[in-house]
Amino acid sequence: MKKHWLVIVFLISYFFLIVFKLTSHPTPFFDWDETIYAQVGREMIREKSLVPLWQGNFWLDKPPLVPLSYGIVAAIFPRAPELSTRIFTLSLAILVLGLTYILYYRLTKNQILATLTVIITSFTSVFLQRTQVLNVDVFLYLGWLGYIVFYSNFWVSLLFLAIGVLSKSLLGFYPVIIFAGLYTFQLLIKQIKLKKYKELITPLIIQSSILLMWYVIMLACFKIPFVKAHFFDSMIKRVTASIESHFGKRTFYIDLLFNQLGTLTILSLASIAYILKDLLKKKNLFTITLSLFFVPWFLFLNLTKTKIDWYIYPVIAQFAFLGIYFLDLIKKYKLLIVVIFLIIVGVLFKNNILNKSLLSTYYSSYDNSYMLAVYSKNICGSIDVLVDSGSRQTHDTLKSMGLLIGTSEWWGNHPSIVYYSDKKVNFVYEVGQFEGLLMKPKLNECFVVNENDLLLLSNTRSIKLNKQFKDLYLYK
Repeated sequence: MKKHWLVIVFLISYFFLIVFKLTSHPTPFFDWDETIYAQVGREMIREKSLVPLWQGNFWLDKPPLVPLSYGIVAAIFPRAPELSTRIFTLSLAILVLGLTYILYYRLTKNQILATLTVIITSFTSVFLQRTQVLNVDVFLYLGWLGYIVFYSNFWVSLLFLAIGVLSKSLLGFYPVIIFAGLYTFQLLIKQIKLKKYKELITPLIIQSSILLMWYVIMLACFKIPFVKAHFFDSMIKRVTASIESHFGKRTFYIDLLFNQLGTLTILSLASIAYILKDLLKKKNLFTITLSLFFVPWFLFLNLTKTKIDWYIYPVIAQFAFLGIYFLDLIKKYKLLIVVIFLIIVGVLFKNNILNKSLLSTYYSSYDNSYMLAVYSKNICGSIDVLVDSGSRQTHDTLKSMGLLIGTSEWWGNHPSIVYYSDKKVNFVYEVGQFEGLLMKPKLNECFVVNENDLLLLSNTRSIKLNKQFKDLYLYK
């Protein structure tokens, strides 16, 4: 432990720095993914369900681990669920950074290189954002890294594989696919014999078979709706089409990587070429595979049509490591390495700490939808929300292009209203449908419109304006 003191001190400092930020300036859940995971988790706990639920409906797009975990944490610490669940996410991120250090230290036996990889990764904007909000990516990456680090231990690696699969479905099997590919390649080039190949591949098959039972159970329970929602909508469509406005040019992820790591991205290309030279000699294949483990994932991302910033989360540490891999080649020049280390850390410290960008960047705020939702909790029995005109137009365009999935209309433009009002919320995308609801309001039914749609209520006498929240109007 003594020789790893530097990374330990950094991880402890990083943890308490983020905790200080979260506690000193608490904010509500972000009006999208965070409130969705928080609400789904809360419903799973309330209904004692192992299947994700959104407003009483089975959410078959995703596996249960992520929302269930957040639901359990929020149930244990109910007074400040935003804080407890975010600190839980931060704790997972610290585990991710710790496993990152272990992986790259094992590969290089170079503490400075492994520590610097962790520090660079931790201060990229994508990693920082994912560290402080409820999300699925930290679970997936934890599962991947844990499987790699503990691949030789059947049960521990199975646990991490389960974390990956039960958080992000088939993508969780990524480490198994890479290891299976490695062993098959070694067999084909006669580096290992068939008997050894069977010994290596059998644990992978057994582990995968165990986790595939979840799909069998879900298929038996939900049949075709599960296949459509889980495989077609959530997977195939995301690869083959830019669903739900997640558009981007072909170089989207390459540009994003440059944005996160700058010149280290260019240096990483040279490192890849250097590492691959051993591949031509058919030696050190296992080390090569571990050194470039997440490069295939990055290549796959560039082939997909759906472009989302945080999909790059699992490859940041990979390219940070490759970007400074040259330090391992000059390790005999210890003074030079220390100077480079101090310069990089100094720049990161200046940009994130001295300039206060880390402590002053927040990902949500007490916006109009939050204030409306909290207020409506005590006065509304149910809420009908007319999605604003801009979102309706986007919705209609995407629908005409076939770029919506089965649950696209569930969230509206303010899913946080569902969580913070704790009421049944009906998001309406058609003006005619909303007008029909206005004509026959139910007892304690509330209606929410944007200021651009106020004319719809000008002739309505059965309900009255209850309160205005800037551009949002609550009627009852």
